[in-house]
Amino acid sequence: MISYADVEKLLAIHGDEWPVLSLYLEVPLDQQKVRAVPARAADLIAAAAGPADGLVRSRARQEVRKLFGAGVHNWLGHCAGIFVCGPASLAQAIKLPAGTGERAVFATRPHVRPLLAALQRHPAYWTVVVNRRHAWLFSVSGDEIGLVAQPTAPGVPSAGYGGWYGLQSYGINERVAGLAHQHFEDTAELLARAMRRTPGEMFVVGGHAATIPRFLATLGHDARDRFAGSFVVDTATMTPARIRALADPVIATWVDRTEQDLADRIGREPPGGLAAVGLPECLAAIGQHSIRVLAVPGQALVPGFACRACGALGTTRAELHARQPGCAHPGPNAIAVPDLVEELAVAVIGDGGRVETLADPPGGIAALLRFPLVPPG
Repeated sequence: MISYADVEKLLAIHGDEWPVLSLYLEVPLDQQKVRAVPARAADLIAAAAGPADGLVRSRARQEVRKLFGAGVHNWLGHCAGIFVCGPASLAQAIKLPAGTGERAVFATRPHVRPLLAALQRHPAYWTVVVNRRHAWLFSVSGDEIGLVAQPTAPGVPSAGYGGWYGLQSYGINERVAGLAHQHFEDTAELLARAMRRTPGEMFVVGGHAATIPRFLATLGHDARDRFAGSFVVDTATMTPARIRALADPVIATWVDRTEQDLADRIGREPPGGLAAVGLPECLAAIGQHSIRVLAVPGQALVPGFACRACGALGTTRAELHARQPGCAHPGPNAIAVPDLVEELAVAVIGDGGRVETLADPPGGIAALLRFPLVPPG
C-alpha cells in the first residue's frame, strides 16, 4: 500500500518533455466487470485535464494497458493509482483502498491529492490486545496485519484459584494483581517503543471489557495522546482477521472525528485570525508561507496558473503579479496548471505543513495558519 515516502518519491518526478499522466481507476472485485475497466481508462485519459496532445494521450493509453494487463490480478477490489510519463521513462502503479475515486490528470508532475486522501482515511496503525496473562501487538497497514510481539506475564495463576483459607487467598490475589499490573506496564512499554519508530501512528486497544481500562491506566501521556479507541474481543477465539475487522471501524471513527475537529477549529477562528477561508485567502497565505494545515475538498479540480521561476500561484496570469507578495518574473514563466488545489497542497508540504481532505471544507478550501496574514499595502 501507499506510504508518505511513496508520495515524496512521486513529487520528485518532473516531466520536462512529456507531461505526467496520473490515472486513478477503481477495479471491481467481480472478474466479469473487470473487462470494462480498460475502456473506462481510455475514456478518462481522453477527457483528462492538462496539457497533452493526441500523441501523448495515445502513448499513455498504451502504457496503461501494459500496466493493467500485468497488475490487474493484484488490484481486484481496490483502486489503482497509475503514473505514466513518456514512452517508458515512468510507468508505475500503486494499489490503493477501494473508494479512492477515479480521475485522470496530465501535469508536469504526478497528481497526488488522492494519495494524500487515501493515507489520511486509511492510515497505518497499531493494535494491542491484552488480557491478564497475554498480550498481542499487531501492525496494520493497508490490507496487511502482522503480529509484531506476543509477551506473556510470568507466573499469573488462574483467576479462579483461591488457595486455602482467607489469608492465603488474599495473598495470592494480591500477587495475581501485582503480576497482572506488571504485565500491563511491560506491554505498555513495548507499545511505546514500537510507536516511537512510527511517529504519528495511532493505536487501538482490544481485550475484555474489564481489562482495557486497567491497561490504559498504565500508559504514559504521550501514548494516551495517540489512543484512537477500543473494542471488546474474546482473546481465546480471536484471529488476526477478526482483530482487523474490529479495529478498522475504530480508526474510521477516529478519522471522522479528527476531520470534524479540524473544520470546527477553522470555523472558530475570527476574521483576521489564524485561519484562511476560501481560495483567494489560501493563495495569499501560501504566498506568505503561513499555512500550517490545509483543508482541501476531495474531488474538485480548479484550473489556474503557476510561475515556473518562483512558484507563485493564481487563478489568472494577471493575479500572479497583482497579489502581495507578487511574482516579479516575466509573463512566459506563467504556465497553466490543471489544479490549483494540487499546487497549493504540494506547496504546503514543501513548507513543512500538513494537508487534510474534508468532505466539505469551509469556503470550499481553508487553512489553519502559523501566523495571521499580513494585509496588502
